[in-house]
This record gives sequence, structure tokens and C-alpha cells, in this order.
Amino acid sequence: MLYNSMELSAAIDRYVPILQEATPSEIIHQGWKYDPPKALSDIFESIIGAVLVDSNYDYDKTAMVAGYVMKDILEILSPSLAKDPVSELCEWISGSGCRRNAEFRSVVCYQ
Repeated sequence: MLYNSMELSAAIDRYVPILQEATPSEIIHQGWKYDPPKALSDIFESIIGAVLVDSNYDYDKTAMVAGYVMKDILEILSPSLAKDPVSELCEWISGSGCRRNAEFRSVVCYQ
């Protein structure tokens, strides 16, 4: 991956150790708390895409590699997992009959 952004590089350097320390369960159930740079997902997607191309577009081989790499995560995933807090709130608001759009703002808290 080619990039020339000191800010992105610093963010990746900051998040990789955090995500390496997190358990698969923490990533699945509280992944919204981490909010890593999208570039990390892009890198993973690129690697899986490279496996697909290098395997001569063999879906089964690529699925096997992806399944092996994601084994710990895939064992935890299920359709009944709770959503992130913002999605839960939006569903609750719309289910309560509120027809106005919710407005979200980013707030920085200093401790």
C-alpha cells in the first residue's frame, strides 16, 4: 500500500498494537469503541484480493485462506449480535414513533 500521509501512518502505528491486544470477543462486541483508520480494513481487503488473483481466481482457496485468517472472529459472529450504540439509538428513536431526524455531533471530552 502506497500512502504519503504522516497522520495516517501515525494512526495506523497507534491502532495496530491496540487491536493486537484486543481479544476477538472484544473486537466483535465492542469494535465500535476502537474506530481504527479505514486504511487497515483496506489493507486486509487488498491482501485477500491478492490471494484471489494469485490463486487464479479460485474462490474456494481464497475462502479457505480468509476463513483461516478470520477463524477467531468468525467463531463469535452471529446474526443475534447487538448493534453499536448509535444504531441501537436510531432504531429505538424510529420505533418510538419519532419522525424527526436525529442529529449527532462529535464531542471531545477532556479528562
